[in-house]
Amino acid sequence: MKFLILILALFSFSFANYTKEHLIANALKQEALKADIDKRLLYTIAKIESNFEPLIIAFTSHKKLKIEGRSVSVRHLKYKNKFLIQIRGDAKSLEKVAFYLLDKGLNIDVGLMQINSINFTKDEIPSLFTPNYNIKKAVGVLKGCKEKFNSLKQSIECYNKGNRLGTRYDYYANFTKHFIRDFGGLR
Repeated sequence: MKFLILILALFSFSFANYTKEHLIANALKQEALKADIDKRLLYTIAKIESNFEPLIIAFTSHKKLKIEGRSVSVRHLKYKNKFLIQIRGDAKSLEKVAFYLLDKGLNIDVGLMQINSINFTKDEIPSLFTPNYNIKKAVGVLKGCKEKFNSLKQSIECYNKGNRLGTRYDYYANFTKHFIRDFGGLR
């Protein structure tokens, strides 16, 4: 009996993870079709931004921030001369954290494709942790970049940096590296 329960538990966990991955893959594909964007572009951005993790908030800070709670985990990673702070947890806990950080005046990136807080309202926060909504929002940001800039290079860079592109194109270089590794090349 214990063996049967163990097998059922393992199957349930495996199926839950498959379901999440399947949901994300389908959402990427559907939104790419709707927007007439190559799904490989969306895949690559999602891979770079969150590694396909919908339940994440990230931001940079000059100092480590203490955020407590049993339902969240916080990582502080060195990033240039700052810290990249990543917060993971369940959707409800992350909603509270997002409101808190925005009330503190921080600029945050939310969810699967790391939508920056300049691109959403507080009312949208609960929806941003659902893959379909988040990907749809990300496609809107990317389309806005495509309309503003003519080249793929500038559009991809704009997705990450907004209108302040600069001249280094480091995000595009990272994008290209991932795209070539996963798909074999850009056209």
